[in-house]
Amino acid sequence: MNFVAIDFSLNSPGICIYNDETNKFHFISYIKEKNGTKKEQKLQEEIGMLDDVTLVKQPDFSVSKEYSSKELLKIRRYDIMSNQIISLILNECTDGSGFIIAFEGSSYGSKMGTNNLIDMAAAAAILKMKMLAILKPTDILTIAPTSIKKFAGKGNWNKRKVWDSFEQNMNNNESIETSDFFKFCKGLIEPESSKVPTPFDDLVDAFFLCDLIAKDYLETH
Repeated sequence: MNFVAIDFSLNSPGICIYNDETNKFHFISYIKEKNGTKKEQKLQEEIGMLDDVTLVKQPDFSVSKEYSSKELLKIRRYDIMSNQIISLILNECTDGSGFIIAFEGSSYGSKMGTNNLIDMAAAAAILKMKMLAILKPTDILTIAPTSIKKFAGKGNWNKRKVWDSFEQNMNNNESIETSDFFKFCKGLIEPESSKVPTPFDDLVDAFFLCDLIAKDYLETH
C-alpha cells in the first residue's frame, strides 16, 4: 500500500509517501519559484538532489494569458497543479499497489484571510476529485492539524517543536532513520532559532501525517 500524505498549500504543497512493501519514505515538494529567502532557496536546491526527495518548481502561473478572467485563471492553475502533483506521485509509486491518501485539514486560526482560505479549499477539492478518478484510492482522509501535532508530541506545539520531534525521531520510526532527507535535517537549524525553513516545515508536517495514517491502517489490517 502507498500511504500519501499532503500538507496542501498553493505555494508549496508538501507530500510524503510511505510504501509498506519497500518500507521507505519519499518526499515531494511542489514549490513556487523563488519561494523563501535566498538561504532557503539554496537549501531547496540541495535537498532536490537527495535520492528520497523530489523538488519541482511550479510554472509561472501569473504570466498565463490563456484566459482573461481572474477566476478562470485560478481554476486553470488548480487544474495544472493537480495534474502535475498526481504525475509526481505516480512517478514514485510504480509497484501497482493501492493508495490511501490523507490531507492535513485547514487551520482556521491562521492569518491567511478568508479569500485565500477559500482559494486553497477550491484547489484542494480539484486535486481530490482528480485523485479519485486517476489514483482510485481506497480512502481519502482529512486529518485536523491538532491531531497531527498530538501524534508528533503535543497538540499545541509550534512548527519548531514539531521539527524537533522529527529531527530527534521521538516516535521511534525505524524506517525514517535510513532516509537521506532525515539525515540532511539533523542539526540543520540552530537551537536558538524558531524558524523552520521553507519547504522543510511542509515536508515534516506531511511526514507525521503519513506516519500517522500508515500506523493506524497497518495496526488494524
